[in-house]
Amino acid sequence: MNTGIVAAGRLQSLIDSRDYSHDLLVMKVQMDQICDAVKSTVPQEMWGEIIEKLEELEQHPEALDVGTDSFNDADDEPFDPTEFIDEDDEF
Repeated sequence: MNTGIVAAGRLQSLIDSRDYSHDLLVMKVQMDQICDAVKSTVPQEMWGEIIEKLEELEQHPEALDVGTDSFNDADDEPFDPTEFIDEDDEF
């Protein structure tokens, strides 16, 4: 059980330190390819309809405004995977 807890802590550290900029770059390239495919396939007269549909599906920015007061990570203690090792030994 102790090994599992330590492994979970190490996995969490890897997840927290992962660089997502590569993933974002890949998504941008894919989005550009999709846009090029649409432009080369769909008649230009229909582009306005596509833009209208995208605008309908767009999220409202104000819905994402949740404020930062409730998410103050500075008050949180860092994750310690060994914190519960002694309690697990009782079983």
